[in-house]
Amino acid sequence: MKNKLVISLLAILVFVLGLFAYVMTNSNMGTEKNYEREITKVETISESDEVDDIESDLEDTDFENIDSEISLIESELN
Repeated sequence: MKNKLVISLLAILVFVLGLFAYVMTNSNMGTEKNYEREITKVETISESDEVDDIESDLEDTDFENIDSEISLIESELN
């Protein structure tokens, strides 16, 4: 009885880890389209060094997902 429980728990654990790995590899966070879109945004930033233009550029910049992007970069480097 105890062996069946351990085997069942291990099977569930392997299934959950496999599902997690599948979801992580198919996530769209690292697609080229996302990178291209971000590069296009950077290219549209003002070249002016006036304070109002810098503030406008900062307000238009999306910092919401910066932590997840840093984690992706670190995982690719390691």
